[in-house]
Amino acid sequence: MICRIFWGKLRLGMWTEYERYYNEVVVPATAKMPGFRGRQLLRSSENPDEGISLTFWETKQDMEQYIRSQARADIAKGAESMYTGEYWVKDFEVKSLSLLSLGNV
Repeated sequence: MICRIFWGKLRLGMWTEYERYYNEVVVPATAKMPGFRGRQLLRSSENPDEGISLTFWETKQDMEQYIRSQARADIAKGAESMYTGEYWVKDFEVKSLSLLSLGNV
């Protein structure tokens, strides 16, 4: 399993709009992708305009197919005005995963 971690800073006061976009646009679009296993959105407790998105993929090929997809291009285009331009993306191989069933938080 692969985890893609996206860290970024939003423009001042954009978190509520971004979270709505994430839940209404990003979540449904990625849920249909082959190999997609889940995602999480984390908001910094130190800086309310900073966050991390984690996505989990069955294989690296599944993740790369998503990265090259029109769905991902559309998602990025729709969110770009909310970001400051400060971000990074890294991919990790999941070696251990233990989550409680939290449902919708």
